[in-house]
Amino acid sequence: MKYNSWIQSIKRMFIPRPTKEENKRFDMAERTFGFPTEYFNKFLDTIVQDDFITYPSYAEYDSLKDDIAKYNNVERNNVYLSTGSGSCIKSVCEVTMNPTYNVVSPVPCYPMYGIYGRIFGGEHIGVEYDDSIIFDLDKLINSINDRTRLVVISNPFSPIGEYKTIDEMRELCKVCTDKEIILLIDEAYVDFSPGTVLPLINEFHNVVISRTFSKSFGAAGIRVGYLLGNSDLIEIVTKVQLTYPLTGVSVKFAKFLLNNNYEVKKYTKDTIRDKELLCDWLKSTDYDVVGSHTNSIHFHESNDNNKKTIDKLKNSGLAFKSGNAETGTSVKVPGDNRKTWIRLSVGPNIHNIIRKILGDN
Repeated sequence: MKYNSWIQSIKRMFIPRPTKEENKRFDMAERTFGFPTEYFNKFLDTIVQDDFITYPSYAEYDSLKDDIAKYNNVERNNVYLSTGSGSCIKSVCEVTMNPTYNVVSPVPCYPMYGIYGRIFGGEHIGVEYDDSIIFDLDKLINSINDRTRLVVISNPFSPIGEYKTIDEMRELCKVCTDKEIILLIDEAYVDFSPGTVLPLINEFHNVVISRTFSKSFGAAGIRVGYLLGNSDLIEIVTKVQLTYPLTGVSVKFAKFLLNNNYEVKKYTKDTIRDKELLCDWLKSTDYDVVGSHTNSIHFHESNDNNKKTIDKLKNSGLAFKSGNAETGTSVKVPGDNRKTWIRLSVGPNIHNIIRKILGDN
């Protein structure tokens, strides 16, 4: 049996998740509670049988592209659709990678940056943080070599949550442009941050931005993501697009959210406010806290194991991420040797939920 030899070396982890019934899910940066009933029923009233029994039409895809373009103040031909931003990133890797090239990204990061590059035969160069939660862009630039064809960076950074300004990112764009390298900027968490670097796609023909409906829009289940970039670059990526990249129901819900985004804006605003309240309270109760410009935070007791807090959260029925010395799992932050940090997704009212669980700890 023949297959690409490099595939065998790729390791994938599909970690079991609790069901919606078993736990309150604060582990994947999803919306932390449902949409208001009246709001969601307004969408359900638009669903018909044909949404399930017929293939989506390309007119539907174009209509969603038009809404995305309007929302982002670009043109339809600047938009590429796919099943979540992860699939968009995979498409960019597909048109850039082969066994002679490499993709460069910070680490830790969304692990699929490197995995997608390797799926198409490329090498992944991971650039680690120094002893700080501030990532050194110069270190990333210095890791680029003659075989680099793609640089991928999230902004805000995931999972740490740092944010780079448009001026800081512009310097990276200039380097990539001079070296004829595509730069993909993952803005999955942009609505929780001080702002977007979207204007850079008008300055640099090789810059592409990925977005998702999974975070601030609260619709991880519909699997809708998109790219924004120069029309020539989008045209190239479209050559590897699936014939039907989205379901009809997914298209309808994405359009509904864009055209009724008052709920999205309220949820995002409330999430940012309550995240700050939670971080302030944790700091006041002697926790070490790494806030972020995403909808997740990291925190740790001022000791080496974090066990008391981890046990309280587990007993409460919350799903979250943490390191565990007994199982060998690790959640760390740059500049700190402890492996038992808690990574918690946040949303409206999160500070009251966590205060009730932890009390005075």
